[in-house]
Parts: sequence; C-alpha cells; structure tokens
Amino acid sequence: MQAVADPLARLPPELVLRVVEFASLSTLASLTAVSKAWHQFIDVTHQETIYSSKVGECSRDLVLQISDDPVWRFRADLKRRFIVSTSHAGGLNVTDLDTGEILWRLPSTLDSDAEEAVRPYAHLEYQDGMAVFDREGDAVEVWQADLDDAPRGEFRRIAVLDHDCQTRGFQLSYSTLCVVSTQGQGFVYDMTQRPPRRTTHLTIENDAVGHLDQSHDAVMYSMGPRGYHVYSKSTGELMGVLKPSECAERYHISPSPGTFSGETRPMTASRHGSTAPVSLGPAGSDRLMPIQIAKGRLPLPSDPDHIRNGEDEWGAGMEDNGLFVGVSRAGRVFVCSNWRKALRDSNSFQAQSAIIECESDGSTFDLGGWLSVRNNRLMFEVEDRAYIVALDENGRIQDPNRPLRPSYSLYTSSTPQLAVPVSFMALFEDSIMTTYTTLGRRLHNRDPAARALQDGLNRIFPTKTIRLISLAPDPPPGAGTNPEDSRNTGLWNFDQHPLTADAALRSQALLQLLDIFQGDFAEGGDDETDHEVDDEWEDLDDPEGVE
Repeated sequence: MQAVADPLARLPPELVLRVVEFASLSTLASLTAVSKAWHQFIDVTHQETIYSSKVGECSRDLVLQISDDPVWRFRADLKRRFIVSTSHAGGLNVTDLDTGEILWRLPSTLDSDAEEAVRPYAHLEYQDGMAVFDREGDAVEVWQADLDDAPRGEFRRIAVLDHDCQTRGFQLSYSTLCVVSTQGQGFVYDMTQRPPRRTTHLTIENDAVGHLDQSHDAVMYSMGPRGYHVYSKSTGELMGVLKPSECAERYHISPSPGTFSGETRPMTASRHGSTAPVSLGPAGSDRLMPIQIAKGRLPLPSDPDHIRNGEDEWGAGMEDNGLFVGVSRAGRVFVCSNWRKALRDSNSFQAQSAIIECESDGSTFDLGGWLSVRNNRLMFEVEDRAYIVALDENGRIQDPNRPLRPSYSLYTSSTPQLAVPVSFMALFEDSIMTTYTTLGRRLHNRDPAARALQDGLNRIFPTKTIRLISLAPDPPPGAGTNPEDSRNTGLWNFDQHPLTADAALRSQALLQLLDIFQGDFAEGGDDETDHEVDDEWEDLDDPEGVE
C-alpha cells in the first residue's frame, strides 16, 4: 500500500486551518488521535480558533422570558413541547416551548388566597406529564396533565402528600418520588398508584441539606461536609457513604484569562406580553468557550481563612446510569464513575473517583449549587460560569493530553452586575438549558386592569429567564423541520429566526448603557432607581427549601 504524506508536515498551518474549517466535530476528534502532532495542532496550539468556529457553526441560542417574574425552577417536556416553571414571586406557568405563549398558569400566594396558589421559590419536579411542587408547610402537591378533557398544558391536582416533619427537598424520577427531611427522615412514594402510595419510610442522619437524587433502586442524600449517603429505596437500609474529601486523584480547570465584559455576553430586553423566544443567533466563541482540564490540584490560597483551606461543604449531587457527580462550596466537583463499586471499600473508592477543582470563594453557594449529568457529560456552575465537561466512555475524566471530546464554559448572566446563582440547568441530547440573568422590560403596574390604562411606558428591570443553546448540526440549506418528526427527539426547532443585526446592535448598546448606569450607582446615584434594581433579588436564599 502506498504511503500517504501527512498534510500537517507538508502544508503550511494557515492552509491546514482552512481545511479543518470544513471538518465535523467527530472528524476533529479522530484527527487528535492520529498522532501527537495532530493532537498538539488541534487541542493545544489552535484549540480556541478551531473549536470556537465549530461551536459558532452548529449552535443556536435563544432566551425565553416567561413573565415579569424571575424564573426559579423549570422543566422542559419535549414530547408535549412545553416548559413548566415556578418563579421567585410565586405561581406556576406552563409555556409553549416553540412560541413562548403561556398555555396555563396557577396564581401566586402573594396575589391570591386560592387553595391552588403556589408559594414563592417553590421547588418543582416533573416526569412525563406529572408535576410535583411544595406548598406552605411540609406538604407537596401532585398535579397531572392530560386528564379527562383538559386542554394542552393544563394540569389537575391528584394528591397532596403531607408530612409530620420539616421537609427540605424532593426528587421525582423512575416513577418514584423521594422526599428528605432535616429531621432524620426520608420518604419514598410509588407515583404510578392513584393516589400515590408511600412505600418506604427511611431513618437517616439529621441535618440533610436538601439535595437528593435517585437511581432505580437507591436514593442519595447530600449531607454537607459528611458527603453523600446512599440508601436502598425498598428496604431503607444504608448502602454506604461517598466521602469526596477522601478522594486522592485531582484535576483542575485553569482560571480563564478573559474578563467578564458585557460586550461578550448575549442579552435581551423582552417586552411584557410578548414572550416568544428571542433568538441570539449562532453561539460564537464569546458564548461557548473551550476549557482545558489539567492534572493536579489548584494552588491553595495564601489566606488561611479562605473557603478552600477549610472543611468543604457538599451540595447538589446527581446520578446517571451508575455515574455520580457532586459539587461543593469551594468549587470542587466530585466525579465517581461507578458509585456501586466505590462503596465496596477504600481502594475501590479511590479507583472510581476523582475531583475537578475550580477557582471559587464560595459566596454563590448558599443554594447548594446546581448541576446536570447525562450521557457522560456533566454541567455545573461555579461563580458566574457554567461548565460543560465531557467525560470518556467509562464516565472518567479524559486524559488531559488526549481529550477526545471538547469541554466548554459559558456565562450565566448578560453582565456581571446581574449575576445570581443558577437555579436550574439541564443537559439534553442536542442542547443545554439553564436559567440566565439578563434585562427585561415591563409596565410599571403589574395589575392587568391598571396596566391597560397606562400609556405604555416601560422600565428596564433585571430578571431571570430560560436560556436554550442547541449544539445540533445545522440542517441542509433550505430545509425546515417537521414538528411531528422532532417532537419526541430533540429540543430544537430549526425554523427559529435569529436576531437581526440591528436588533443585536441595540441589545449591545443597551447593555453598555447598563454598565454606565451601574457605575453611577456605585458612586451614589439615584436612590430610587437603585432600589428598583436591588429589590428584584431580595430573599434569594430561599429559606423554605433547597430542592
């Protein structure tokens, strides 16, 4: 067989880069495995140039503002094509995923004394037409869609599950609802029964922080500094404890050299009454940024009182087909490729576990962090960035010198002044969804009757929206999407229209104007306006519950 000369050795780098522009991401992954030279060329020397252009070609970016009120929790139903969400100000909304139209809603306890009103900061769980959220006190409500002759998106209440102890969190999957209390109790419900039936009452340690997740047969409770406790859902027996603090293998994500400039963040200011998704166009290099994971620990801060020098506190944890991931206040991410094997003994734990360290001062962790895990990818938030880290096929951290799949980060707000912790994020086959803090525009009066009498004056206000980023390949030129074909398979609708150049320019100008105003506020500007901005984020810590 005739030998073929390596193009990398025969062609100038500029020409190779031009050729690589036409290569798919899977082709790039294959090229990095050809030789050390190709790996160096693609994943080291020209990584940002190559991968940034790929992300820009294959991604779309939307921001969906649900209402005047900041989104708290949300869940997307791709089959029914709607999003169910709760808000900082209470209430529950069901929103059409493609048009942004509100299909159905429940009022807030701040606006209504109705028995079905939903409290502020209500945690929300969802599975295949069933929504579960907490009410004032220690009970959770169960609502079901598609009952009787209910219109699309309308839910009917089927049960209220009361508890005689302080409930702190709950999680719904595998047709099972798991509830945790700070007072040493856990509950498991079979949600296929009508009404749902309690199958197990667990006795656990006190002071669970509220984050929990489950597999088909086990439930994992976050216990803060004590790690994650794993129990059998059927017997209530303790299966073991995952203690991330004992993990020896360490990696780190180097701090980004970039600054948090408003000019590099997508933003939108939506008008109330028009909640259609606003397309921000392709997600370019300023939105999804490649990151490198390196072997070893981050250097410890010199300040002995820094959070990274003390006992760490573990928050949100999530399981996916044997892979377990948890996040901590100090910016550490625990990756356990097989939690069942890790529970066998100390050696097995070390063989299955690793930690990724990120720079953090712990100031944004009061909600316990948030993450998502799916198909050997994990998404988590540290400070004001979300990270999407690709693992290998065995759920382990990739070889830093030969990663086969790229990892990225993105900002969680349109400007640093608006940054607040993410309150939900999710990975899909072709997309990611997360809460995103940006600017909105609304009428001064929130009352619908009074609003109609006003002259249409709007004011800008900070709000938390839902951001949708698709990483699906572009369709052929001129091709549309058959809604029936995509309804059950993916998030994205290819018929979305991107933001026009003029609209994008206006958005960036508005963002720059906000930066100027924020600078004036810091020097002692208009007290009334300052109060309007700050008031949006009061009571952020959600004293009633974590999950």
